[in-house]
Amino acid sequence: MRRNKPKGVFPLGIIVISVVMFFAAIGTLTFRIGNHVFGVFERTLPVDPLVYNAFLFPDILLSLLLIIGAAFLIQLRKSGLFVTLVALGMWLFDILVVLGITGRGHIGFLGGTLVFVAFSLYYLWTRREIFV
Repeated sequence: MRRNKPKGVFPLGIIVISVVMFFAAIGTLTFRIGNHVFGVFERTLPVDPLVYNAFLFPDILLSLLLIIGAAFLIQLRKSGLFVTLVALGMWLFDILVVLGITGRGHIGFLGGTLVFVAFSLYYLWTRREIFV
């Protein structure tokens, strides 16, 4: 049986999800801009450079949605829930595409991300009534 949230207590899960989303977005933007503009990072996927660079725009869009979602999510706005669900769906797709390309080669890194995204989707969906 689910208990109602006591007044004045902010859900810790919302804070954790927002912080992780924000830092994941900043990390992705730093990596993609540093790689594409300055060439300071090496490619991380064993694919043709054209395929690798095709992920640039979706990664930037995903990062922007993660930042916007985190900002609105922490305010408990319905728009934050919507943007976050879209961003997490994109992130899930991105993880599955990378796993499809690399096989199990990146499961050590992507496994934790996959668990975080799945947990976040479940957590937010089951607590969607707290968003106004």
